[in-house]
Amino acid sequence: MSDEIIREIWQIKDAISREANYNLRSLGDLLRKRQSKGTRKVVDLSSRRKAAMDKNPAASGRTSQST
Repeated sequence: MSDEIIREIWQIKDAISREANYNLRSLGDLLRKRQSKGTRKVVDLSSRRKAAMDKNPAASGRTSQST
């Protein structure tokens, strides 16, 4: 059963990639366009991530100190 599911996921992935001419930039544009036309709510956690990084910059592996 899981093989059938995996096969279906790969077929969908391949169809979407083909639709974007196997171009990563086109794929991103296509998926963003589909997302904006969809009816599902999109959750954006970027503000929470930024707040967490501001609170603890060492968590990102980056620090404000320069060498």
